[in-house]
This record gives sequence, structure tokens and C-alpha cells, in this order.
Amino acid sequence: MRPRSLATVVHFDADSFFASIEQAADRRLRHRPLAVAGPRRSVVLSASAEARAYGLRPGLPLARARRICPPLTVLPPHFDLYEQFSDQILCLCEERTPLVEEASAGAAWLDLQGTSTLLGPPLGVAEEIRRITAEWLRVPLSFGLATNKLVARVAARLHKPHAPRTIPPGQEAAFLAPLPLRALPGLSRESVEMLSTAGVKRIGHLAQAPLDGLQLLLGKNALLWQRRAQGLDGSPVGAVHARADARSAEPTWREAVEFAEDAWETAKLHAVLRQLLESLMPRLREEGIAVRRLTLGLRYTDREENEYSLTLAEPTNLEADLYVHLPGLLRSAWHRRVRLRALWLRASRPHTPDPQLSLFAPPPSPRREKEERLAAALDHLKKHFGATKITRGCPHAA
Repeated sequence: MRPRSLATVVHFDADSFFASIEQAADRRLRHRPLAVAGPRRSVVLSASAEARAYGLRPGLPLARARRICPPLTVLPPHFDLYEQFSDQILCLCEERTPLVEEASAGAAWLDLQGTSTLLGPPLGVAEEIRRITAEWLRVPLSFGLATNKLVARVAARLHKPHAPRTIPPGQEAAFLAPLPLRALPGLSRESVEMLSTAGVKRIGHLAQAPLDGLQLLLGKNALLWQRRAQGLDGSPVGAVHARADARSAEPTWREAVEFAEDAWETAKLHAVLRQLLESLMPRLREEGIAVRRLTLGLRYTDREENEYSLTLAEPTNLEADLYVHLPGLLRSAWHRRVRLRALWLRASRPHTPDPQLSLFAPPPSPRREKEERLAAALDHLKKHFGATKITRGCPHAA
């Protein structure tokens, strides 16, 4: 796969996105150390520049953050507000090119190929969007400019904050080679640990490792990850078309089942929903994504369809956080007493956890840490031995 002749793919990634928006929305919070912290995990989700000066980073336990920074102001997350600001950034990008793809709240790709005659060089366009966002929304952006999405994303995140970086065509592999494996987007922590144990500690090592050896560690995805480590990524920047509302074109992940015979038994439907959820969540974890919205869709025997959505207080990619919501979703969506022909679950409103999370101590919640380890172990077993070889138990209703 040959690189493009020009670097035209830009990845924007907002700096301290949640904290920056809280300061933009409330003047009283500006120039003060501020942290946004999730109530469930009790860890810092985002820290303002003033808080970072004390050493605060995403993933730091909140109790420790308060000790490090006594004047710290802590706010709960307001995800709807963050998504509104993210939509404004997307609109700025869409004014320059139709090839825009949201990665998560506060992060997006755009492809400026073919726009130079009208808009000028891609670097100038990226700098202009960065300047307007800082002046208009008061949200600082970092960006990476490269020949493909993967390299642009790594470049945007490498030296945040306020760190634009351009990777010239042909320099992708050399740019990635000295970076640690955890900098490679989508590579799970478990895979990083296995590769590191085998002596593959940097992206350049992965790019040059014997493929047969990598297959023992990464299975059927070994070639894919080696090509990514070499800076090769052929995935196009997705076009965002006119939206009926601000979120209608957002990325989604979907799992569906069609019944051989029309279904109506509640216990059976609950079991099927659990199976769909257990197929959906590993895909999110593989991509390093957490989501805030879960949608259940139904198709009745008369072919009529309807959906019902649940918006979560915090993003998640753990089945354990969502099992409790499945019965209520089914009751809300199944408003006709007609048998069902098909079900589907769709996850949306993605958020990408800060890549620095894994550098700090785990959150002080033994239950959640246990669930994360369990999910990683099940993902590993299913990847290597097949999705049907192991399943979660289903507790009986009380």
C-alpha cells in the first residue's frame, strides 16, 4: 500500500476537552485549577491547564488529585454540553470539506485532498480551524497532519497540549518506530503486555517482527497490526452528510439477531439481549471506545419496527454496567403485544478514553477493576478459541 503523494488527512484532538468546555461555559472557572471527575469511578476524566501544572492527569484517583492540588474545583461531567461543543467543531470542519469523520467527542478527522486550489495548503486550513476554535469556542486543539488516519491520530496526541505535528509522506514508519506500543490506537492493553513480554516493546519492533511469531501472539490480526505499525492505513475518512439533527450521523456499532420462529417469551428475549450485548462490547473494547447511548430495536411479525434508546450518565464499554438496563429497555421498546421477528442492539455517542489512563494507578473500585480484568480475559479467550467456547453465566431472577 503506497502512501499518498500529499499529507491531506488532519486529526483534531481537543486539549483537556471537558475541562476546557466547563471553563468556556462559566467565566468563574477560568484560570482556576479544575477537574471533571466521574462519580462512578472517582477518577479525573479531564484536568484544566491550571490543574495540570500541579501534576494532575486523566486517570488519577480523585482523592489523590485533591491532595496534590488543594485549591482544585471538581465538577461532574456534563456530556450533553460536551457533545454540543463537539458538534460545533464538526460544523467548522464541514465548512471546508465534506469528508469529515467524528472519532469521539472533541476529536475528528477531515480529508482535505483536492481542496488546495480553493482553500490553500492543508496545513494552513488546519491552523485556521484551530485558531477559530480557540477564539470562538475557547477550546484549544492539537492536530496531526499526515497521509492517513492512523498516523494523523498518533501525531495529534503525541505532544499535547497545543502541539500541531505534520508527518511528511514516506516518513510514517520512521515517525512511529520509536514510540511505545501503547501509542498505537486500538491495540489492547493485554496485547501490549503480551508483546512486551516477548520483547516487542516499540512500534518499530512490531513493524519488523517475523509475522509467524506475531501470529502466535495476535492471532489472525497479526498482519493487520504489523501493517499499522508500518504506518499503513487505507481506511477512508467517512463522509458526514447533512444531518437531521446534531447527532444523526454519528458512528454506531450494531449487533442483530433474526429468530427462526417468532419469539415472545420474556426470558428468552432477555437471554438473547445478553448475547447481543456480549458480542457488542468486545468490539468497542477492541477499538478503544466507550459509549453513552444504547438503543434496542425490534421488528414485529407484521414487519413494523421501532426503537428505544437509553442515554447513560457516563460512557462505558463493560457488559456489567449495562446488564441491569436490558429488562427496562425491552419493556420500553416492546410497546405492542405482538410477537417479535428480530432484535438488534446499537451503541452510539462514542467517547475515547484518554490514552494516559493506563499510566496511573487503577481507580479505587475493586468491583470495577475486577470487571475490567474479567472482560479482558474473556476477550482474549474468545479471540484465540472462538466466541462460542466460553460464555458468561446468567443469574436467575430473584
